[in-house]
Order: sequence, then structure tokens, then C-alpha cells
Amino acid sequence: MTSEAPRVTIDVLIEMLKQVIAENASRGRGKLAPVAWGPETLLEDTGFNSYDFVEIIFKIEDHFNIEIDYNANNNINDVKTIGELCGEVGKLVAKKQAA
Repeated sequence: MTSEAPRVTIDVLIEMLKQVIAENASRGRGKLAPVAWGPETLLEDTGFNSYDFVEIIFKIEDHFNIEIDYNANNNINDVKTIGELCGEVGKLVAKKQAA
């Protein structure tokens, strides 16, 4: 019996993003930006920064049991919106499941 990987959905990623921002209250942050969170939402509009990006990469890897190659040639580094992030993570999960 094999266990299925968690589904990659906008709602799951939004909750993960919000959690990363809330967990960083020690840096004088922890407040969510007053934006409508959805697929078209720009990550920068949420208050998300490069430190948060590294944190979310680790959280995504753990949650979806995948490895994200974090280098300049990877599409994950070019995402601008929550929807783009969801799409890239979905591709990595599908690739792992196909292997």
C-alpha cells in the first residue's frame, strides 16, 4: 500500500505562506499584509521577502516530501504570484510521483 502525497492546492500554499510570515514575528513582522490572498496575488504584496522564501522552500519540501533545487537556473526562483508558486510545486510533486 502506497501513501499518496498531499495535493498541491492554492489553499494549502496560502496557509503555508501565512504561517511562515506569522512565525517571523521575532523580526518585527508577523502581521499579514491586507491583500486578497489568491492565485494572482503577488508574493511581494503579501509582505513576503527573500528570507521568507527560503523558509517556505523548506516547509514545502517537508510537507510534500520533495526536494527543490534552489539555484539561479530553477523556475521556482522566478515565481511572482501564489499561483505560479503552486504551479511549480505541482510540477515537482508530479515529477516525483512519476519517478
